Amino acid sequence: MAKKHYPVQRNYRLGFTLPSNTTKVVGRLDSDLSRINHRLYRQSRFYEMKVDIDADLPDGATVSVYALQDTWMNQKAYQLAKKMFDENSKEEIAQLAKGSKARWNDFRVDLGETIGSGTGLSTPVGYLAGNSVPSGSQYTTGEYEFTEVSNEAGVSKTFRWLGTGAQTFNIIDEYDLTGNTNVTPSSSTSNVAYDGLEDEMDHAQQSHLSGDGNAPPYSATTIENQVLQLVATLHVDAAGTSKLSTGFFTAPCGIYVLAFAGGLDGNQANDGIMITAKSGDYKGVAGAPMLE
Repeated sequence: MAKKHYPVQRNYRLGFTLPSNTTKVVGRLDSDLSRINHRLYRQSRFYEMKVDIDADLPDGATVSVYALQDTWMNQKAYQLAKKMFDENSKEEIAQLAKGSKARWNDFRVDLGETIGSGTGLSTPVGYLAGNSVPSGSQYTTGEYEFTEVSNEAGVSKTFRWLGTGAQTFNIIDEYDLTGNTNVTPSSSTSNVAYDGLEDEMDHAQQSHLSGDGNAPPYSATTIENQVLQLVATLHVDAAGTSKLSTGFFTAPCGIYVLAFAGGLDGNQANDGIMITAKSGDYKGVAGAPMLE
């Protein structure tokens, strides 16, 4: 028997209505998939995606692709932010009348920075069969709000991955405040009784066993806020050494950044970049949960 088909549009081209100096673009796979498929794709997923560029982009054009690192501290920081949001909202939710909570409310953390000047948002493009050659049209944005929490004074703040701001919490910095790794045990420098008389007991070996490895192989007191990784740099080369695809990679929260170089800007790249979500069991795409 043929397998049942699950209807989902997983790949799409990007379109840009951006300033002419745009050299960096922030993308949100969850938002893109929601707009194209007319259903809510939540941010709190480890999405699997890839980026492809067309070979007919200008010779020498490069597109560097970045995503959030798939690390335990990124996941734990995200989970802690969600926990604080739930605790901050529980009394208000209890007071809401049944059915009055926003139907498409979703926990969302902003990337947090424009990552330099000339940065915009990517937009998926659909095609209308109006002429002999279909013309592209950007999808309607829809509502995409970042999660807020409020203190006793009624001041609201959002969450972010990068940078700082008066009205935002950097979730990595906040997670870093939850505590440092204990250096255990402390290195011992005491002498061993009857050192040298017993083959089983050796001062140097005891010092090695208690002192080498009692601190972690990373900073015990600081989580470096380097949450993005460079996935790949794609480029077009008329000489035949082009790299046109990242292959599939994990994009926590579906956040990705495209940085243009080699004379390429958002307007030139318009319609020349393809985003593809890997097939999976989360509404048709691969997206393991981040909050479990």
